[in-house]
Amino acid sequence: MNKKIQIVIDKANFMIEGFELTEIYEILTDYVTKDEAFLKRSDKYSFEKGLLVLGSVGTGKTQAFNVFREISRGSNNFFDVVSTRHIIRDYTVEGASVLSKYGRDSKRVIYFDDLGLEEVNAKMYGNNANVMSEILMDRYENFKRYGTKTFASSNLTPKQLEEVYGARMRDRMKEMFNVIKVEGNSFRK
Repeated sequence: MNKKIQIVIDKANFMIEGFELTEIYEILTDYVTKDEAFLKRSDKYSFEKGLLVLGSVGTGKTQAFNVFREISRGSNNFFDVVSTRHIIRDYTVEGASVLSKYGRDSKRVIYFDDLGLEEVNAKMYGNNANVMSEILMDRYENFKRYGTKTFASSNLTPKQLEEVYGARMRDRMKEMFNVIKVEGNSFRK
């Protein structure tokens, strides 16, 4: 077994009761360590893009990102974890500053958990806004301008994400994300 994968397994076993190695850990390890094996998985994959992990409920997407976040603590690969539901709540209290905090003014890597499952039309002073769509658009612009990466996971399919964020954003997502699909049944009991 690859030594890098063994380090991930050892740390995950320490952190997570009942940890089970799945393919997502191998894929993320290859990505984080810039192993050429990652690029061989798809001709659309690139180390310059961020990650969008799609799959059914309970397949370990969030857990995998949390493991890699802890492993990368103190390094240049460290990233913030934010629930999209919490962003919407923050927006209803703090307003447009939340858009800048996670979008236009953010040059750091952020992992958005449960993308597309948040309340899409948040209200602020009676005005509707698709908050995550605005944030993703800003992050796309930062990706193009500065190479800012974004990580995300979702239970939705690419088509469902298009229904939530529109065809324009979905097309940009192809450019800014390596899209990884996780198969399998829920690990939750």
